[in-house]
Amino acid sequence: MSTDIIIWPNDGKEMIYLPGGSFTMGSNSGDSNHQPEHQVIVSDFYLDRWPVTNAEYKRFIDATGHPVPDYRVTWCDTAPYNWDSKTRGYPAGKADHPVVLVSWEDAMAYAAWTGKRLPTEAEWERAARGWEGRRYPWGSVFLAGACNCKEAGLNQTSPVGHFSPQGDTPEGLVDMIGNVWEWTNSLFKLYPYNPDDGRESREAEGFRVLRGASWHNDANLALPFTRLDGDFKFFNNVGFRCAASPA
Repeated sequence: MSTDIIIWPNDGKEMIYLPGGSFTMGSNSGDSNHQPEHQVIVSDFYLDRWPVTNAEYKRFIDATGHPVPDYRVTWCDTAPYNWDSKTRGYPAGKADHPVVLVSWEDAMAYAAWTGKRLPTEAEWERAARGWEGRRYPWGSVFLAGACNCKEAGLNQTSPVGHFSPQGDTPEGLVDMIGNVWEWTNSLFKLYPYNPDDGRESREAEGFRVLRGASWHNDANLALPFTRLDGDFKFFNNVGFRCAASPA
C-alpha cells in the first residue's frame, strides 16, 4: 500500500497522494461512451481512500443541518438505506457502508464542508487504472472476490474495505470498482476528454458522470473506464468520494 497517505483534518479521512502526468483514458472497445482511447494529462491530487460512509456523512449533517437521505420513490428500493428523518440517524448496521441516496448536490455540499471537492472523471480514472492503464484496479484479470458487483452475490452495499486488500489499487485505494457508483464533478460529454470545454463547470446544467459500477452491476460494467450519466436525482447504489489539490 502507498505510504503517501495524509489524514484530512476536516473530516479525518485518509487520502492518498496521486502524482500527475499523462495516462490512457477510455477504451477502443465496448460502449461508445468511453471511446476512443486517448491520452489525458492530470495534475497532482489527493483522493479519499474509500467512499464517504454513513458515519462520516452523519458528522456532516450534524454540523450543518443538511437534510438526511430519506425518500419514498418508485424508481428504486430506498427502504434498506433511508435514514430516520426524526433522529437523523443512518440505517442500523450500516455505519461503515457507503452513504447512498445522495444527489450530486449533496456530494458537492459535503465536499465544500470538508474543504475538498469532487474528483474530475479523469482524476477518478487515473486513480483506478494507474499509469499502466490497468483493466481493473488490482490488475488485468477480473476477480469476483475482489469487488462488490453482481458476481459477489451480496445484493446490497458492503462495508468499505470488505474486499481489501485483494480489490485495492497498488496505492491502497479501496472500492474503486463495485459497491457504489461515485459522483464526479464532470458533465457527461463525448470523448475525447477536454477539461477546458465546459464539462468541469460546477454551474453548468446537465447530467454528471458516475464512475465505478456497483453491487447492482455485473463484470461487463465493472471497469475503470465505464461511464454512466447520472440522469436521476439519486439511487440506492450511488455514493461518492472526495478529492483535493495539493495547494
